[in-house]
Amino acid sequence: MNRTIALVAALAAALVWAIVAAAPPAARGADAPAAAFSAVRAFADIEALSRTPRPIGSDGHARGVAYLSARLLTLGAEVSEQPVPLDRKTLDRLGKWSGRTETAVTGRNLIGLFPGRDRARPALLLMAHHDSVWGSPGAADDAMGVAAALEIARALRAQGTTERDVILLFTDSEELGLNGAKAFFGDGAPPHPLAAHVGAIVNMEARGAGGRANMFETGPGNGEMMQLYADRVTRPATNSLAVLIYDLMPNYTDYTIAKHKGVPGFNLATLDRAFAYHSPLATPAVVDPGSVQDMGDQALALASALAFAAELPARSDNAAFADLLGRVTIVYPAAAGWGLLLVSAALVGAAWRRRRPAPRAVGGAAVLIAAILLHGALLLTVYNAVSGSGDANYYDRLAALPRLETVAGLLVAALLLLLPFFRRTDPRMVAVGPAMALMWVGLLTGGSIVVVIPLALLAMGAAFFLPADDSEAPLAAIVLLLLAATAVQATQPTAGPLLQWPLLLGALAMAGRAWLPQGAGLALTAICAAAGVGHLLTQAHFIFLGIGAELPAVMIVLLFAALPLLLPLLPERAPRWMPATALAAALAITLWVRLDPIAPSVAVYSQAEGGKKTKG
Repeated sequence: MNRTIALVAALAAALVWAIVAAAPPAARGADAPAAAFSAVRAFADIEALSRTPRPIGSDGHARGVAYLSARLLTLGAEVSEQPVPLDRKTLDRLGKWSGRTETAVTGRNLIGLFPGRDRARPALLLMAHHDSVWGSPGAADDAMGVAAALEIARALRAQGTTERDVILLFTDSEELGLNGAKAFFGDGAPPHPLAAHVGAIVNMEARGAGGRANMFETGPGNGEMMQLYADRVTRPATNSLAVLIYDLMPNYTDYTIAKHKGVPGFNLATLDRAFAYHSPLATPAVVDPGSVQDMGDQALALASALAFAAELPARSDNAAFADLLGRVTIVYPAAAGWGLLLVSAALVGAAWRRRRPAPRAVGGAAVLIAAILLHGALLLTVYNAVSGSGDANYYDRLAALPRLETVAGLLVAALLLLLPFFRRTDPRMVAVGPAMALMWVGLLTGGSIVVVIPLALLAMGAAFFLPADDSEAPLAAIVLLLLAATAVQATQPTAGPLLQWPLLLGALAMAGRAWLPQGAGLALTAICAAAGVGHLLTQAHFIFLGIGAELPAVMIVLLFAALPLLLPLLPERAPRWMPATALAAALAITLWVRLDPIAPSVAVYSQAEGGKKTKG
């Protein structure tokens, strides 16, 4: 097996891995068993709720409340309403949407209570918000979550009498400021009497109308809760890095209010088809039934486990976890990451002893790795500036996500193909030319000075000290990854899987190349690359959907994790036309994003508030 064949086979397998992991399940029809979740059954509620927009105070909002009250009664719930007062800030924002001064609008939380066998046990709360933004039918955000909760309640009743109470809470005014959740849980006011009865929550949200339903947020002390998720959810989509990132971001959902009160739970949301977020085009027709099925399957599995359990999972240390291929969740104590690092270090040490590389050569190759990563971060940042990121309508940017993700993929591919050209150039000042040119392009197209200039200076500095010999690049890449993974383990251990799992595979492959016959070592490297890069591609897709439009350079972190797996398989030299073609294709798509008209999917209120996209 030569390197080209091994590389093609590994990349093909990795791509299949990523596609399988990112694909939602097929929707189940109305003939699905009564105790199972059916997206087709849930879609009836999505269609009924999403005939018109449901902003608070509107006729569509009132019709939605009446419909949901009737549906809860039909399911056998004890139905009640909770008034949701709106503060002046919320009323002012509503006034911007409606174009009038709002003074006397009150929200309405809808509560459906299904008594369990033991009323004294802490209850399970299924939560979603029933309001939409101005001008959007809100079929995904959040009619999808509401419909899923109704179908889950029906399925739970078909399974028998639950051990504990099950409460359905359809909050109001989530879009304006989480007012319904604040009213229920008592954020700044006395809570609803049922709030103290809640022992666990499953919240369902949407920032898109398709793709996997990602479990992206948990409560504090999630170790046992995540073990329950791993045991019960057969098609998982989750990782502890997402939970950590969401905790660090200024974003929020209804569950955030409860989480700050210490209530354990799970938060699920779809991210794909992001153009539908707050969009006038967010009708039932754009919602993927498979995504509804995915959300319902995961949430029903969790709800069944919690509702019928004698005891809820106890709070324990936060876990490190991630799904593999969307088929199994690996969960372990975050401290166990030290064990993964020790095994990886032992494998790297065994390979080092076998090969006995010159430390100077490894150090020079480390400079090469730094130059690759810094140029890559600069390249992604500058192309993003060229696309018009600096002055783009946020919702227009969401509509462009598939194209922007394609650009990022092409740029990373071009970077790898340019690897043979990352060698010492004499005179060395010539080597700083590409980074300097990118810096000026970035600045002239609206890139942030505080980002573009430091990246460019660091890239030029690395280029100035490029080595003439890059033969130890794979070893340098894995040593740097080991150091980075150790730093992450010491500071944010729940983020460990992102770097530690590819590190372990890369170390195994390196030891195989050092100690096994050449063919066997290459085959092992290809297998490890297929698994590691496939997993990283899946993570890259979800991360890009979450933050890639604003910060595409984050993809370089995933490339950093993939380099020890890819470098041993890359050809020593690629035809010049290949990286040139990738860069040109990426530029063409980037200019398309910058110059095309603003998308018809953008939120109505975003244009009224002046968030229009600047043309090229």
